[in-house]
Amino acid sequence: MAFDGATMYLVRRELQELLTEARVEKIMQPDKLTIILQLRKNYTSHQLLLSADPRLARIHLHQGKTENPPVPPAFCMLLRKHLAGARLLSVEQEGLERVMTFVFQAYDEFGIPAEKKLICEIMGKHSNLILAKAGPKQQATVLGSIKAVNEEMSRYRVVLPGAPYYPPPAQHKLDLFTVDEEQLAEAFAGMENVSPGQALVRAVLGIGKDLAAEIVSRCCPQGAEHPLEIVRPLAITLREVAARLASGRITPSVTCRPGEKPQLYLLSPATADDPAAAGFSSINAALAAYYDLLAMQEEETALRRQLLQLVRSEISCTEKKLKLQEAELQEMENADRYRIFGELLTAGLHLLKTGMDKAEVPNYYDEAASSIVIPLEPSLSPQENAQRYFKKYRKLRDGRQILERRVHETREDLAYLESLLVAATHADLPGLLEIREEMEQAGLIQKKDRKKAPANLVSQPLHFRSPDGIDIFVGRNNRQNDRLTLRTAQKEYIWLHVKGLPGSHVIVCHTDPPAATLAAAASLAAGYSKAAASANVPVDYTKVKYVKKPKGAKPGMVIYTNQKTVYVTPKQTLAAEA
Repeated sequence: MAFDGATMYLVRRELQELLTEARVEKIMQPDKLTIILQLRKNYTSHQLLLSADPRLARIHLHQGKTENPPVPPAFCMLLRKHLAGARLLSVEQEGLERVMTFVFQAYDEFGIPAEKKLICEIMGKHSNLILAKAGPKQQATVLGSIKAVNEEMSRYRVVLPGAPYYPPPAQHKLDLFTVDEEQLAEAFAGMENVSPGQALVRAVLGIGKDLAAEIVSRCCPQGAEHPLEIVRPLAITLREVAARLASGRITPSVTCRPGEKPQLYLLSPATADDPAAAGFSSINAALAAYYDLLAMQEEETALRRQLLQLVRSEISCTEKKLKLQEAELQEMENADRYRIFGELLTAGLHLLKTGMDKAEVPNYYDEAASSIVIPLEPSLSPQENAQRYFKKYRKLRDGRQILERRVHETREDLAYLESLLVAATHADLPGLLEIREEMEQAGLIQKKDRKKAPANLVSQPLHFRSPDGIDIFVGRNNRQNDRLTLRTAQKEYIWLHVKGLPGSHVIVCHTDPPAATLAAAASLAAGYSKAAASANVPVDYTKVKYVKKPKGAKPGMVIYTNQKTVYVTPKQTLAAEA
């Protein structure tokens, strides 16, 4: 969502009513481009978030604790110097331009009352937060900004301490509060190859692409090729939108659907039949929820990318290690050859003498009883040469046993890493945090001191309901798989897992589920596995009581018996309950 002028208008209305006459209690800068002002009014504190982040530029009330750097950045110190204890006089916006100004009654360095302005320009990559001092004839002087803008960066204006403050250039678009059908038609007439939504964004001040899409869907649900086709219903809808903005009669909602970015709607209230939508009584609350979801989604994407990269790197190294071990094991298959050499030399000692570099002796292991040439060490006696081959045989035999164990361990490590890869591919943010902790404990990544995840970020298994109304649970990571199978599930319930590959543990909460339920659960087991992109995938199922965890096994690793196998097409959805 772009933080457009209409959204800013609604935020300004609420802030003007709530915060006027509030005093600045605290000023924080949690990151390079974000400021949080804590203001107090009528014994109540409010946190106001102001961000110039190009991707998340916004203004809204904020709740929750914020981690701050140990040393406040320079702009934070500047704000504290000029605004600590200041009283908020007004919150201003010129029309529907994306510039909001907070006007404060503060004091200068001599203790003389002075009007200070915190100007928030919310314009994508050009967003900025600017502190200015009011001057004569309404000409403000820049005291500092969160982003410095010099002559090389902008030909229109500079934003540097001591420079006069000039607002961004006006957009010269139609006024949402006064636009009529004739003005819209004239603006649309010169546009080619644009959709109605794009035309609204270009023509009308304060409308971003998301609000434009809402407006178009309200006045023309069936869609239109060109904005001129629906200019009249657009004009009527714009008048309704303007009236709702002016009165503050909006019912914002936020939707968050799996696999999609969250969406904020100004005009579409949440409905009871849409579990993915949440309604809000204020635009500030809606924005806070929306950006919290967006931040969680971005954190999830970044963490997933990091974990997948680490796991894939470990898998690559482990595969190379296994390849070398298997090659060495193959070489050790020749151990019996050295034993035979020793036995044949022992049997033919009477034919040999010291100083020979090779011996041709009868090969009693050959049905044809042909002779065989065996290399000798000339400096050794025939008996010593025979013992040399026996010693070499014993070394390879014992080494092979050790190496076979190591190959087995390496294959187990590889299976475990592949299970992490599958889990990280499908996990949500809480699940990814749990996977990271598991990888830290396994020594795959360096352990760091981190705060405990909040209660709302505790990972839970996926919950589905089968066509027969039976509960099905799907583990999202190895730890969840262990808890689900070994602790939560009843012993007579049905356990499913893709055959011979890493994947989720699936539990059907029934002792004898109908065929449709079993097929649905098997499809989920295949869908949340390494075979998710395959077809006709074999899935084993058995009762939970036949699933055991070997002593010392890695998280998620189990053995099972009494299984049966079905072949299914992988699926990742039925009707998710959670």
